[in-house]
Amino acid sequence: MERSEFLEIEKYLKTKNLSSAVFAEVYDHFVMQISDLMNQNKISFQEAFLQTKINWQSELKMVKADLFSFKKIAKIEKGILQDKFSKMTVISFVSSLFIGALLYFNEDVYLVVQGVLITIHLLFLMYHFIFKKMSFSEYQKMSFHPLLLRNLLLMLIVISVNTLFFTTENLWNFPLNHMIVTFSVVLQIQLLYFRTKKINILLA
Repeated sequence: MERSEFLEIEKYLKTKNLSSAVFAEVYDHFVMQISDLMNQNKISFQEAFLQTKINWQSELKMVKADLFSFKKIAKIEKGILQDKFSKMTVISFVSSLFIGALLYFNEDVYLVVQGVLITIHLLFLMYHFIFKKMSFSEYQKMSFHPLLLRNLLLMLIVISVNTLFFTTENLWNFPLNHMIVTFSVVLQIQLLYFRTKKINILLA
């Protein structure tokens, strides 16, 4: 294969807005498949390139990243992203359960742990702002991240249920409300951490 042909593959894949890691992997697969088709079937680069694009058509189809996201990404990227989302959600949920239990057994320890989480969150923010890893407008966009929107929806449902079936007073006394706050803070810490590591989680 000639240099111009490698550049043509690269140009095509860049139109799919793949993250760097996924781009590198797909690019390697494209090059290998095209080379194999050219050698085995004795066809031209353009014919092999077209066949490879057809083979990858489903995986590279542009789809919505998430139910609560307007951004479109390649289908292959969505699968990887949703897997990350699931792991982040599990970590946040388990953390909220554990810290919620602390509130039940020892409120003082609970407040200390919550303070530590908020401090970690603030330190990540300071790092991003001081070293210009993230602008304020980008941080504002993070407030509309699909996972945070899901959490907001859940919080509204819980508050509505509390108000409807229990009481309209002292909603903060309900453990579930504390757990939702913890869930949100832990989730934001993870989002900022992945941004620091330049791992795609729809914040780039």
